[in-house]
Amino acid sequence: MQCRLMRYSCCCLTPKVFFIGLGLLGLAVGVLSAIWPRRSIGLYQWIMERFNWRVTPIDEAREVRNTVFLGAFLALLSGGMLALSFLRL
Repeated sequence: MQCRLMRYSCCCLTPKVFFIGLGLLGLAVGVLSAIWPRRSIGLYQWIMERFNWRVTPIDEAREVRNTVFLGAFLALLSGGMLALSFLRL
């Protein structure tokens, strides 16, 4: 079902725009986590400290390795979502 506001050009949040924005955000977070894993881990620790939680990794080398892997995986998934958004919608 189409949005009734689309015929008046008032509704700019189409599914294509939504998925492109989500894909770009995921791509940026994934690439930055893969390039700077320690900064990503530090950001998570800083956010958790705001909620009065202290988070420390047990094995820091393993945590950095997993952050790099998951960041690259997130970037790959987000790139795929961007490609599908440009091709299909």
